[in-house]
Amino acid sequence: MKPIKSYICGCTYNVEPYLEKVLKNIQHLSEIFDDYYIIFSHDDSEDNTLTLLENFMMEHPGKMKIVKGNKQLGDIRTQNIANARNKILYTIKELGFQDFDYFIMMDMDDVNAGKMNLPVINTFIDSERNEEPLPWDSLSFNRVIYYDLWALSIEPYTFSCNHYNNVRKVKHLMVQRVKDAMGQSILQDPNHGLVPYISAFNGFAIYRTKKFININYEWNVHKTLTIYPKYIIDQMSRAVCEQPINRHDDCEHRYFHIRASQLSNARICISPMCLFQS
Repeated sequence: MKPIKSYICGCTYNVEPYLEKVLKNIQHLSEIFDDYYIIFSHDDSEDNTLTLLENFMMEHPGKMKIVKGNKQLGDIRTQNIANARNKILYTIKELGFQDFDYFIMMDMDDVNAGKMNLPVINTFIDSERNEEPLPWDSLSFNRVIYYDLWALSIEPYTFSCNHYNNVRKVKHLMVQRVKDAMGQSILQDPNHGLVPYISAFNGFAIYRTKKFININYEWNVHKTLTIYPKYIIDQMSRAVCEQPINRHDDCEHRYFHIRASQLSNARICISPMCLFQS
């Protein structure tokens, strides 16, 4: 059987109210791998986030690093998050990634504070351990309510939902598209039913390191547009009957996923199973 090793990573800033439960989930996650290493990119919080992280690090001697003192680059949230995630990728390179086939990127707030359904992720990890890998390079998961529509790109809704005036309408269309895609995938493959996407995160994703380690996160929508064929934007505009507005920021995951697909042939997938029970 193949030993499965993974980095477990997250960005933290003023997440004290949720951190105890999220760290408990990370503890459970670490136990399903043959080896693990935890990396947190920490912006200068105003609460006790750093103290809680340092206490958790004492419980994982030699298995955890906190990248401290990341200054906020500006008022644009996605710019700061992209910077923090890129620092994690740099740290993985610095530590050495050759023996760690995977890294998990997860949000550290309320979205990952609920109880984890560990058998769901074990299904995919065990297939890797048995050297019967399923066709994914980035794997995220469904939720009772699929909330992360900004990171989502699926045909014909291929661009940012927040770049349209009627955001509510666009999100409604995208939610229905996700439901239809999930339902169809389950009918085709009741055991796994992976759904291919252009971009998807939903608060938690596991990545094949070799496919993504040389890709960076990017928050500037104009950078995303340089790698996006114009017909894709036109496709979404026709689907929502509206032209996109001029907004500079984009979800950092979209560039990350698209670029990995282009440069590494990465397969971006969602499991229709829910990893979190709420």
